[in-house]
Amino acid sequence: MLPALRLMPYDRLVLLAGRAALRSAGFRRLRAIEPGLRAVPVDPFDFLDCLSTARAAFRDALRTGDTVRASVSGGTKVLADATILAAFQEGVEAWYCDPDPIRLPVLRGVRIEDALSPADRVVARLLSRSLGSEDLVRLGRERGMPRSTVLASLHALRDLGLASVRLESGKAVVAPTPALAAYRAHLARSGGKA
Repeated sequence: MLPALRLMPYDRLVLLAGRAALRSAGFRRLRAIEPGLRAVPVDPFDFLDCLSTARAAFRDALRTGDTVRASVSGGTKVLADATILAAFQEGVEAWYCDPDPIRLPVLRGVRIEDALSPADRVVARLLSRSLGSEDLVRLGRERGMPRSTVLASLHALRDLGLASVRLESGKAVVAPTPALAAYRAHLARSGGKA
């Protein structure tokens, strides 16, 4: 990590890391070099925790008007992947150093809000709790959606990991996943609706 820091200039350093890493000798050396370092603990194996924490750290830094860069050279793969996604969502440069810095491409015009079609967003809103698939179809039909559209949207949500389907007493039961909660939270912060 230290070689990467020397290659990327910065005014302020924020480190997202697991609690074990924050107790390590390497962290103590880094703290000695950078006394102004802000350490933010995350569960480095919990994608949603890493994603929401990284996004909050980026938004906090962006409010100051500073240029914000993310280095994903250290930590777990889960933490690195979540940080890259957070960087894309917040429009932050993402870099990987091994050993030379490589700027990762930011996908312009691609927003997480656009992952769902309008019909998918309606079904996502209806899916606030576990319910039978037929109840979900009925709720969709009450909003003017044909059965086939509700079911297609349910399949899309399941394929994206936003909904789960299980059998209970021979009937399909649909439930929102934690990823759907994270998607809704993102849209609420960005002014969108799910």
